Amino acid sequence: MSRRVIWIVTAGAVVAIALVWLLTSSTRQAPLVQEEELLVAQPTPTPAPPQRITLFFTSIDGLLHPEIREVPLPEEPDARVRVVVQELLAGPTGELKPILPYPAKLRSVFVTPEGQAFVDLTEPPAPLTGSATELVLVYGVVNSVLLNTELSSVQILFGGREVRSLTGHLDLSRPLVLNKRFIGAS
Repeated sequence: MSRRVIWIVTAGAVVAIALVWLLTSSTRQAPLVQEEELLVAQPTPTPAPPQRITLFFTSIDGLLHPEIREVPLPEEPDARVRVVVQELLAGPTGELKPILPYPAKLRSVFVTPEGQAFVDLTEPPAPLTGSATELVLVYGVVNSVLLNTELSSVQILFGGREVRSLTGHLDLSRPLVLNKRFIGAS
């Protein structure tokens, strides 16, 4: 036999052995790992830096008025919206009045890649009345979110559902954009 044939046969044998080893190694059971090895220390998240945000609350004149706060504000759009809405739901710190006539809670926040925020609040315990109630509530949320983020629109959901309107004056079945018409003089 020539050296060339011996090399080809040897190379073929090595390839065959490697294939058999690869095929059988995937069916071998991995050794059990001790529980202590599974516990890997997670890095402590860096807190978001405090930033000034503008929240809108109502006043005796029925219009929205800004309240400036300094809060830790994350970079991620959904987390940012969550902080703004939670601060809004906590109510004003001064003489302004809350925009929600009931103790609402934030259920969830979703932000689309196109820059639309979906904010899901708990439903009102009873039907709301009056156009001023609806305008202040909706644009208090929408303006507060949009002026503190890079988003383009906000759709408010109640109890996980789209609602056509709260009192029959605004179409809430679609995302809304910034509206400064209801903002009073500071």
